[in-house]
Amino acid sequence: MKNFASVLILILIIGFAACSKKSNPAKVKSITYSGDILPLLQAKCSPCHMPSKGGNKANFENYEGAKKYGAELLARVIKNPTDRGFMPKMNPKLSEDEIALIRKWNEQGLLEK
Repeated sequence: MKNFASVLILILIIGFAACSKKSNPAKVKSITYSGDILPLLQAKCSPCHMPSKGGNKANFENYEGAKKYGAELLARVIKNPTDRGFMPKMNPKLSEDEIALIRKWNEQGLLEK
């Protein structure tokens, strides 16, 4: 009977120890305008959305302009090239990774830095 009680106590101690360990979930990288989105916009949306390059469309060259159109930007890049309002106009569709980056930026609150 002593052996049974000892084994039961040992099992309970191991169980409680296993349950008490705090898991550290992987830290999710924050997507920011300055670090992630601006380089993408400069590569894919220039010159049309870059006034310094002669563009006269919605200004994505600064954070405030890009933030203002963040949701619309996502809505347009997920369209098919044959759909009205598709962006980047007259250029290939962004890659799934590029679209995912814009989506995450929107989901995370359109962070600047």
